[in-house]
Amino acid sequence: MRVIDGATVRSMLSPQDLVQAMGEALADFSTGRVPQHPRVTVESTTSPGRVLIMPSASADAGMGLKVLSMFDRSAERGLPHVQGVLILLDPTYGEPLAVIDGVALTEIRTAAVTARATALLARPDASRLAVIGAGVQGRAHLVALAGLRDWSRITVSSRTVARAEQLVGWARRQGLPAELSEDPDAAVKDADVICTTTSSAGPVVADSSIAPEGVHINGVGAFGATCRELPTALVRRAEVYVDSRDAALREAGDVLVPIAEGALDASHIQAEIGEVIAGRHPGRTDPRATTLFKSLGLAVEDLVAARLVYERAVERDAGVVVGAS
Repeated sequence: MRVIDGATVRSMLSPQDLVQAMGEALADFSTGRVPQHPRVTVESTTSPGRVLIMPSASADAGMGLKVLSMFDRSAERGLPHVQGVLILLDPTYGEPLAVIDGVALTEIRTAAVTARATALLARPDASRLAVIGAGVQGRAHLVALAGLRDWSRITVSSRTVARAEQLVGWARRQGLPAELSEDPDAAVKDADVICTTTSSAGPVVADSSIAPEGVHINGVGAFGATCRELPTALVRRAEVYVDSRDAALREAGDVLVPIAEGALDASHIQAEIGEVIAGRHPGRTDPRATTLFKSLGLAVEDLVAARLVYERAVERDAGVVVGAS
């Protein structure tokens, strides 16, 4: 069995490497070629926190089990809030092939999925990008979206200004036209594409700050049925696309809170993004439309990413081999 840590994952895999593969995985999911097993949540009985267990299987990628923990007290030991691993299994013999850092996988595949959705839903002439949140997902999204359009302006905003400054500095060193805004509402003004990548439990921008038409938004950061990054008015006026209808109607606060408020119902979801990729839904048809992709993440995305990491690790003899092969 091969143990592959986060640094090794990041050295072998970028969001661009996964964009095509994530599109295929999303299409396979939405056309019924791969199942989505329900996510299991286990609440801790001793400390504020939970463990998420996500199984997956695919004829092409094999089988996997992703386990993530989110504990409030992790910072006391200098640990990230989200930690975890993915166990990759041989689909014929059940042999554990690898234990792979789950945080790095999530970071990279999430940004790759956003890039695929943005390619489909953003206007072809989109040129102004805003990223709200300057953590690992903020940076991964800049990497994933950098070459997607000819950006004339990229604005980064974060409640932690120092982190936003670091991300802007990094982006400029990559040749990107990045600038800092301490005000998220100012950051999204006139933006054609907006990515929210925060851990906020409530809206991070006002609907009135976003252009009335032609914008594409990627809602990435909020997790849970009561947490959201986007205001109800914005979700109500947007054409909403998701990775999974079932998951969105269980876990996406950006959708569920407006439904609970009576502002919309489940039919407001236009389609799964996999249906657009598979040609079963046209996606954006009006350049004036506001589109929203609400990303929750599918277990099959992690599995496909893990398989690619494992194959590259074997080819390059990366990671640490433990036990009998």
